[in-house]
Amino acid sequence: MNNQYFYDNWYRQEKEQLMNPQEGLTKGNLFQNLYSEYKDYQPMIINFKTEQEKMLWGIQALSFAAHELNLYLDLHPNEQSMIMLMNDYNNQLNTMIQEYEKKYGPLTVNNSKDNAVFKWVSNSWPWEGYNV
Repeated sequence: MNNQYFYDNWYRQEKEQLMNPQEGLTKGNLFQNLYSEYKDYQPMIINFKTEQEKMLWGIQALSFAAHELNLYLDLHPNEQSMIMLMNDYNNQLNTMIQEYEKKYGPLTVNNSKDNAVFKWVSNSWPWEGYNV
């Protein structure tokens, strides 16, 4: 039997047990076999008002998924498929963060490349109703 075929098939089956990062974040669990609904709870469908909101959600979802896989790997450190998937999510996350920061500025003070670190203070805050 071809080892690569076996590995690819096993990787696909393992990956199919996972929700995509957005669904995992919405439900609070990346693993389908560990998710159990609470009574009649239905996760909220999010309607983004801006491209910035959509990008922030994507960053949060990829960060959540990578963290979930990191926790999984604490207990199963030799599962190469999950290591590969976590690395893939981290690469996607880093790309998305770079794209976000080009358009909208740094997400954290550590990522600021100019002297306008505290420029965010002049923008409206979410509870002021402009971004809600």
